[in-house]
Amino acid sequence: MNSSNPVLGPRPGREAGRHSLARFATENAVRRQRRVWSGRVASWDQHGSAGLVKVTAAVLDAAGATPDTQVVDLGCGTGQICLPLAMQGAQVLAVDVSSAMVRRLQSEAQRLGVTRLEGLALPIEELVLPEESVDLVVSSYALHHLRDADKARLVSAAFYWLRPGGRLVVADMMFGRGGSSRDRAIIRSKVAALASRGPGGWWRIVKNAGRYLLRVQERPVSMDTWTAMLARSGFTGVAATTIVAEAGLVVGHRPERSGPA
Repeated sequence: MNSSNPVLGPRPGREAGRHSLARFATENAVRRQRRVWSGRVASWDQHGSAGLVKVTAAVLDAAGATPDTQVVDLGCGTGQICLPLAMQGAQVLAVDVSSAMVRRLQSEAQRLGVTRLEGLALPIEELVLPEESVDLVVSSYALHHLRDADKARLVSAAFYWLRPGGRLVVADMMFGRGGSSRDRAIIRSKVAALASRGPGGWWRIVKNAGRYLLRVQERPVSMDTWTAMLARSGFTGVAATTIVAEAGLVVGHRPERSGPA
């Protein structure tokens, strides 16, 4: 892998004077996420369910990447999104909090002969990129781990990073606190599925309820919240769709520049 992206320039993440989220990152949360995801790297490639396969397909379809598209993948894991994009000819910067995940991604990219991909081990809250430097920002099932304020700041940062006409594509666990009929249906279905598994499932209900109520590790927000965040940040043509179960997809565009540049 190259130490710098030929289009984005030197490694991002520590450039002075750029739009940064670093001061908002919670050090304890970052350490916890790094520990959790580094511990899952050995099994992550086998972790995907049929639902997550559908999520990946939906993201790749919505991305609409073409050769030479400049892409940033936030929370890249072992490459379910960024490897196919790079194999299509896109130039990809893949960012993940876990250095173990990034090493696995780089190893797989080398095995596949993929050269148009750079891996960066960095909390996505701390990512810094130049203004109007990329065409596409994607994220799949990563941003629900962020605090709500950091989600909103990241959406605003993505708008700043994107060139006019660029696109933000977010797939994630999208449901709120039971305030909508969709939220309640998702919660009921998840509880019923776990309850049917017997004592092991009952324990998962208790554990997941604690995470959900205390918002310690997983902090999903509703699809309406995501669309509102994109609209507030200036994105237009914002569209939201359900993929499967609680998985949702939100897409927004940075408007084309009007008049002379």
